[in-house]
Amino acid sequence: MGNSLPWVRATTPLTLADKELHVWRASLSLPPALLQRMANTLNASENERAGKFLVAQARERFVAARGVLRQLLGIYLALPPNKIEFRYGPHGKPSLSGAHNSKISFSVSHSQGMGLFAFAGSAEVGVDIEEVKADFKGMQIASHFFSDQEIADLARLPPNLADNGFFECWTGKEAYVKARGEGLSLPLRNFTLRLVSGGQVLRDEVGRRWSCYALKPAPGFAGAVVGEGEGWSLKYYEWPTEAEMPTSASLPK
Repeated sequence: MGNSLPWVRATTPLTLADKELHVWRASLSLPPALLQRMANTLNASENERAGKFLVAQARERFVAARGVLRQLLGIYLALPPNKIEFRYGPHGKPSLSGAHNSKISFSVSHSQGMGLFAFAGSAEVGVDIEEVKADFKGMQIASHFFSDQEIADLARLPPNLADNGFFECWTGKEAYVKARGEGLSLPLRNFTLRLVSGGQVLRDEVGRRWSCYALKPAPGFAGAVVGEGEGWSLKYYEWPTEAEMPTSASLPK
């Protein structure tokens, strides 16, 4: 099941130690002034993508998610957020441009105004968050996308745990696919996540190991983070509100 560790507010510069996964949660419902500040850090391509959203709320949450990502990467790289450069893999997975000469990897996910951001110093990482919907027809979706073992595990859950169980499994599978960076070329039925406490280690088709951890990002949400390899130490951080934003010494403008 998901973690019960506290999400702490970090207001000082952070470094990614070896075998650490940093997971940040953030509200993407930002006040107009802060949202504009985030928008000012985006590049032309990101602003073009933002402009394609027809619904204002979806556009604002995209801007917030990209802005927070840039702010966090600015912390780790000691750079202004607008100086962060990205490149994209063949299936669209973003990573840092080679110009940064950094091995930091990251992953972003958001759902209904809540964002999750994961960072690792030298291994691939994936993260996913979903709002848990009551009376969701999870078994119908599971029958198309889950492995036989996962379907059997869900079927054994009592009705009051069925919705949480489905979204825990779904976010774990999505986080694994994101960590692999292979998009829809990696069928969800081809691997199995078990609904057990603590982390689970998956082994891919070439023998690489991937550690999957269930998260509780916020009440009413399920989440998961996946890191390449084993033996990870997870740290959970809360993105501060505007009034609690760190100074420029720790959070580049």
